[in-house]
Amino acid sequence: MIVEFKYAGQSGIVSGLRDTHVGLATNSVRDPAFFRGTMGSPTLFREAMASLYSVVVSDYKFHPRDRLAFKAWLDEQDRKFLANLGNRTEQAKLRIEALESRRAVLDQKRIDRLKPFYRARAEFFEWVYTHQYELKYLLDPVITVHPDELSFEAFSQDESSYARVGVKYDLFEKIDEFACGTTNIDFSATLHGELDRMRSYRRTRFDIDPSGLAMAVEGGSSHKEKKIDLPESWVKGFLQVQSTMTLGLTRLRIEPVDLYNLCRFLKRHKARTSPRAMRWELVPGKRARVVFEPWETAIEMGASAVYDGPKPLTIRTWGRDRLSTLARIIPTAQRIDVFLAGTGLPTIWLVDLGEITFTLALSGWTDNDWTSGAGRFDLLSRRMDASPLELTATWDALKAQRRGTESGLSLVTGLGVEKTRSALSYLCQVGRAMYDLGGGVYRQRELFPEPFTVKEAIAAVVAPAPSEASPAGQKAQTIFGSGGVLITARRPVSNGYKLSGSVKGVDGYRYRPMLGVDASGRILEATCTCAWSQKHGLTQGPCEHVLALRLGHMHRLEAEGA
Repeated sequence: MIVEFKYAGQSGIVSGLRDTHVGLATNSVRDPAFFRGTMGSPTLFREAMASLYSVVVSDYKFHPRDRLAFKAWLDEQDRKFLANLGNRTEQAKLRIEALESRRAVLDQKRIDRLKPFYRARAEFFEWVYTHQYELKYLLDPVITVHPDELSFEAFSQDESSYARVGVKYDLFEKIDEFACGTTNIDFSATLHGELDRMRSYRRTRFDIDPSGLAMAVEGGSSHKEKKIDLPESWVKGFLQVQSTMTLGLTRLRIEPVDLYNLCRFLKRHKARTSPRAMRWELVPGKRARVVFEPWETAIEMGASAVYDGPKPLTIRTWGRDRLSTLARIIPTAQRIDVFLAGTGLPTIWLVDLGEITFTLALSGWTDNDWTSGAGRFDLLSRRMDASPLELTATWDALKAQRRGTESGLSLVTGLGVEKTRSALSYLCQVGRAMYDLGGGVYRQRELFPEPFTVKEAIAAVVAPAPSEASPAGQKAQTIFGSGGVLITARRPVSNGYKLSGSVKGVDGYRYRPMLGVDASGRILEATCTCAWSQKHGLTQGPCEHVLALRLGHMHRLEAEGA
C-alpha cells in the first residue's frame, strides 16, 4: 500500500544559552494530534529517543559480500594467463611486456582524469548521508498522544526488532494543551543529531504540532511530502508483537548492571562459529544464569533475578547482538523486566527509566523477523467469533476511554471478558489498537488515517480468523471435523489444563500432541511427535495436530458449560 506523509513544517531544535525549543512536525494528512509542554528531564528523553533511533537504523541480517571487483580481477588474471600461453618466442614476450607497461600508463592517466569526478561523487554521497539520510530508512515513527503518556513506535530496518518509547506526563513540568490521536512525525537523521545537544540546564519547550518549528528552509519552503510504499506485512508485524505480549511469558526482574554485563561481554567477544545462542538457565529459588555460546561463559544475574517458576527451564535465544541498541539507556535505567516466550521464540525487554518506559521486542532470531509471517504467534491465542455490532461497541468503548483492561471494557460494553478479548484481538489485527505490556492495558492506536467504520468492522469479522486462514489452522479444522481428535488425558492445573491426546493427521498417521492451555484456551506450551513440531517447535507457530487438540478441548469445555 502507498502511505502518504505531508509535513507543513519541519522537525528541529533551536537551542539558546538558557532555553531549548523542540518541535516535532506531524503528518498533516491525519486528524490533528498535538502536544505542548515544558520538559522537566530533557536528558532522559534524549537518551530514550537515541535508543529508538539506533533500533530504527539497525540491520543485523546477513548481507553477502560484494565480490564484483574480485571477479573482475580474476577475469583479468585469466586473460593474462591465456595470453602468456601463446608467448613462444622471446620477442613476443618483450612485445607483451611493452604493451602491458603502456596499458598501465594509460590506466593511470585515466584514473587521474577521473579524480575530480570521484571526488565530487564522494562529496555528494557525504551530503546525502548527512542531509537526506531518511530517504533510505523509514524514520518516521508512529506517535500516539494518550491521556496519560506519549508513545513512539517503530520497527528496525531488518524488521526483527520493535521498539516503543512511552513518555509519561510526569516528565513534564508544565503541560499547556494536548489532543489525543495517532500520527507520524518528521524524524530525520539531522533531528537525531540535534537531540544529542539537549542539556539538563536548559529549559526545554516541547511541541508536537503539524507546523513543527515553522523554520524556513534555505532555497525553498519548509513544506515536505513523502510517499512510502508500506507493505501489508507492516500491519502483520504489529499484530505479531501484540500477540506475543499477551502470551504466558516467563518474567525475570534484572538490574541495570546485569544488562551492562551482558552488553559488555557481547562487545568484547564475537563468535566465529556456531552455536551463538544466549542460554537462560532458570532453577526455582535461584538466580538466573545467562550462558554465552560457544564459549560457555556464564553470567549470574543479580539478587532480584530469582526465578520463582514451578520447574527448571533452559531457554535459548538468538540474535543477541541486537541488545546493543539498549546501551545508551543503561545508565538511566532503574529496573529491567525480561519476558521470555521459550527457546527460539521472541524476547521482550521492558526498561523502566522512571518517567519513561522503553520496550524492545526481539524476534526469535534475526532472519525470522516480525513481518515475514514465519512466526504465527496469533495462532497461540484462541479467538471467539464477534459480530460487527460487538466489534463496534468495543471500539467505541476503547475510543472513549483511550485505554482500558479487558475486564474494564467488558463492563462498559456489557460483553463477557472472553468476547471482549476476542474483539480487541480483531482491533489489533486491523491496526486500531495495541497492547501495552508495561501498563497491562489495551490502548487506542490507529495506524491509518481513515476512521474505523462499520464497513471495516464487517470486513474484519467476515475475514477468516488467523487460526482458520493459516494452512495449519485449516488442516486442524479438517481433522477436528472428521473426528480425528482423541483426548487421552486432561488434568486441571492452577492456570488452566494440561492436555495430551492422539490425533489422526490429514496424511492418515497418528500423532501424539501435548499442550498446556490457560482458562481462555491460549496455548502456553506445546509439543508433538510430528516432524514439523520436532524441527520448529513453536518458533513458526503450532502444528495442525496441536491446534486440533485445542479445538477438541474447547469443544468439550463448551459442552460441559452447557
